[in-house]
Amino acid sequence: MTILHMVWLKAPKGVSDANMEDLLEDIRCMKSIPSVINIVAGKNLKNTDHGYEYGVLMTYADKVAQQLYIKHPLHEKVRDQIKAMGVGMMGLDFEH
Repeated sequence: MTILHMVWLKAPKGVSDANMEDLLEDIRCMKSIPSVINIVAGKNLKNTDHGYEYGVLMTYADKVAQQLYIKHPLHEKVRDQIKAMGVGMMGLDFEH
């Protein structure tokens, strides 16, 4: 079964839409990680966002592929970038 990884992102005060779009592009570039099947990311279009303005959906072949992604240096770099920017994050993983 594939694993779907959903992430909601909330920009902190002082982080512009342009900064967030740059971050989303860095997230999309993680599609080059071999264990990632697909990544899509974009700005929330709904009014029921609870402050989470951006979303990410990633697909992995299985739990092993997800663990390879988590340990990949590109993922670690983007994870550290998110933390340094102070971006709020909420995630959910499930098998599909």
